[in-house]
Amino acid sequence: MKISWGIKVIVMYGLFSAGILLMVFVSMGKNVDLVSENYYEKEIKYQNQIDILRKSAEINNKIETVLNGNEILINYNDSELKGRISGEIVFYRPSDAKKDFKVEINPGVNGIQSVASDNLDKGQWKIRFDIMQNNEKYFAEKTIFIN
Repeated sequence: MKISWGIKVIVMYGLFSAGILLMVFVSMGKNVDLVSENYYEKEIKYQNQIDILRKSAEINNKIETVLNGNEILINYNDSELKGRISGEIVFYRPSDAKKDFKVEINPGVNGIQSVASDNLDKGQWKIRFDIMQNNEKYFAEKTIFIN
């Protein structure tokens, strides 16, 4: 028995329509929240973070990280940074969040801070600086590779 091309077109159109309707019903059942409950509060915090990043560009250039044997040397190159800053350093492992850790900012008299690196896994580490200086917040970020 041969089926005419007209019947085939009608069947294909029916299958296509059924597929579109199925997609619509599945999509309607998904909960998509584009706006959070505290949208305005989060927007203000995000704007504060943008402002911190903008004013932190100069400080980011003044901080230098060097891997030296079994330690990471953090050099606060500017005389304004030596001994006049506080905050914390977050060592962030992009591939394994369980290995992240924090260290207090503590530049020595010479403006250099040493952090032991012998317990750090090989690979990429991001070093994030949350800095307080003269009641102002600053942020800096560096990347190092441990071989």
